[in-house]
Amino acid sequence: MTATITRKFANETRAPQMITPLFAGEVSASEGIILALEDAGIELVIGMGANFTMPLFEALIGRKAIRSIQVRQELVAALAANAYGRLTSRPAVFMGGGGFILGTGTQGIIESLLGSTPLVILTEKFDGGRMSHHGYYQSGSGEYAAYDAVGALRAICKRVFVAQHPAQAVQMVQLAIKHATTGDPGPVAVVFDSSCLEGTVGPQSFPRLYPSSGYLKSAPRGVDGSSVSRALSLLSSSQRPVIVAGHGVRLSKAYHELQMFASAIDAPVVTTQGGKGVMDEHSPYSGGVFGSFGPDSANALVSEADLLIAVGTRLGALDTIEQTPALIDPQRQGILQIDTEPLNAAFTLPTDTVIIGDAAAVLARICTDYAAVKVSRAESATARVARAVREHDLPLPSAHTSDATPLRPERVISILQDVFPRDGIVLTDAGENRIFMLRWFKSHGGGAYLMPHGGGGMGYAVGAAFGAKLAHPDRPVMAVCGDGGFPMTMNALMNGVQERIPFVVVIFNNGSLGWAMHVTPKEKQHHYAFVDFDHAAIARAMGCRGVRVESPDALKSALLEALSSTVPFVIDARIAPEATYVDVMAKLATVPRENPWRARAE
Repeated sequence: MTATITRKFANETRAPQMITPLFAGEVSASEGIILALEDAGIELVIGMGANFTMPLFEALIGRKAIRSIQVRQELVAALAANAYGRLTSRPAVFMGGGGFILGTGTQGIIESLLGSTPLVILTEKFDGGRMSHHGYYQSGSGEYAAYDAVGALRAICKRVFVAQHPAQAVQMVQLAIKHATTGDPGPVAVVFDSSCLEGTVGPQSFPRLYPSSGYLKSAPRGVDGSSVSRALSLLSSSQRPVIVAGHGVRLSKAYHELQMFASAIDAPVVTTQGGKGVMDEHSPYSGGVFGSFGPDSANALVSEADLLIAVGTRLGALDTIEQTPALIDPQRQGILQIDTEPLNAAFTLPTDTVIIGDAAAVLARICTDYAAVKVSRAESATARVARAVREHDLPLPSAHTSDATPLRPERVISILQDVFPRDGIVLTDAGENRIFMLRWFKSHGGGAYLMPHGGGGMGYAVGAAFGAKLAHPDRPVMAVCGDGGFPMTMNALMNGVQERIPFVVVIFNNGSLGWAMHVTPKEKQHHYAFVDFDHAAIARAMGCRGVRVESPDALKSALLEALSSTVPFVIDARIAPEATYVDVMAKLATVPRENPWRARAE
C-alpha cells in the first residue's frame, strides 16, 4: 500500500484542536517509521542493511526527502553521521544490525556522546522471537548464550528506547530525535524488537500517533535578566577578560555573535580543541587553541586573565591541562559560564555566575546590555593577543619554510594554509597529524574545522570527510590523517566514488604509528614502524585519483589538482619521521605529575 502523511507540519502554526493523526491510513510498521523520520525533517539515513533493518532500508527506496546511503562498513557510517551532526546541528540516522553497529560502529557513537553531537541510531537485537531463550543466531536479546544489545548501547548512548509494538516504535523514533537534540546533544538509540516491525500502524493505533512537530519543540531563546546583570557586573570590574569558546558555539551556530561579543567587551578569544573553527583564527581577537596542545601565547592569555567567559565548554582536562593552577585557578580568576545544559555549567570548576541558554541568544543579549557599561582598561584585547604571540611564539621555526625532504609537517601545513580555499571544511584524524594541525593550521571560522575531540579515535578524518561533504556538497572538504588512521576508514573512498562525492585526503606519512613511537625508547621504536605502502596507488585502485609527493612544489601541484577532481583525491605526503608532537606541546603540559610518561604522552 502506498502511504502518505496527512500534511507537512514543519514551521506550521495552528490551534491545538487542529492536530490531526500522523497517518491518513494504515501502513506497514516499517513504512510508518520511515514516514515519521520524513515528517521530522530527517534528511540522511546512512548505514548497512542487516537483519530486521532490511525492511526499513527497503521503505526508503524512492523517497526523495531522505537520502539513504549504504556504506562498506558501519564505522564509516557512524563517523559520517557524526560530522554531519556537528556541521548542521541536525541528527543523521545511523541504521544497521545490532551486532554490527556495536561491533564496528561504536567509535562514532562514543565520539558523538563525548563530543555532544546529535545522532539517532536505529537498530534491532535479532531477538529470535519465540526462540530467543535458546541463544538464537546473532541474537542481542540478553538471554543466555546471547549478547545484550540494549545494555551495550546504554553504556555509550545518551538514551536508549526499546520498542516492542509497531505504534510504540514510531513514537519512540520521534522521541529519539527529541532527546538527541535537546539540552546537551548526543546519540540516542531505538532498539526494535522483532514484534514491533510486524503489522501496521495508522490513525487508530495506540499509542496515538501525531506529527513530530508536536514533540520537537525548540528551546526558548530567552535569557534570564538577573544572570545577565551579574555577568555585566563581572565584566565591568574586569581588566583582563578572556573568552573561552567551545563546541557549543558550533552547535548554536553562534559564530557571528561570538565575534561581535569579543569586539563589544574587548576580550581575546581562545578556543578549546573541540571549539577550534568556531572563531576565525586570523582575527586580531583570536588567541588560537589553548590547553595541552595549544601555543604558549594562548595559554599565557588564559593564565593572565582575571575573568574567563566559558561559552559552550565543560572545561575538560585537556583544556585545563588537568586543572593546572598556573593556567586556570578559580582562587585568583572569576569564571562566567554559558551553556544550554545545567549539568555542564560548573561541571569541572566552580564558577561565579552561570547563564543557562543558547550561546547565540546569550551573547547577543550581553552585547546589547553591555553598551551601557563604561569600562576603561589599560590594554586592548588585540594588543594583548599581539603581545602574547610576540613574547611566546615568535620567531616561527625555520621548518615552516623548509624545502627539505622528507617534508616537515610545518611546511606541509603552511602549503595547505596557502592553497586550500577559505570556505573549505577541514577534518583531522587522531594522532600526531591532529596535534600538528591544531597547532599550526589557522581556521577561517564558521565551524568548518572538525577533529575527534571527544573519543579521539583514529580513523575519524576520512569517514567524517564523507559526512561533511554530504552536509555541504558545494564546499571543498579536506581530510588530514596519518598513515596509521587512513587504512582504518579508507573504504569511505569507495562510497565517495559510488555516490560521486569528491573530497581531498592528505596523508602525513612518516612510516610509523608516530604518537606511540615518539614516547617509546629508541631501541624499541621499530615496533611501531610500518611497511611502506603506496596509499595513492591503493586509492587509484578504488577508482579515485592519488599521487605520492615528496617536495613542497609537488604538494602544491597535487593539492591544486585535487580541488578540481570529480572523485576523491588522495595525496600521500612523505613526512620526516623525526618530527614529533612532543616538541610542540605546551610548556605547561610538559610539567611532570604522578606519572611523567603519562603527562608526556597525553
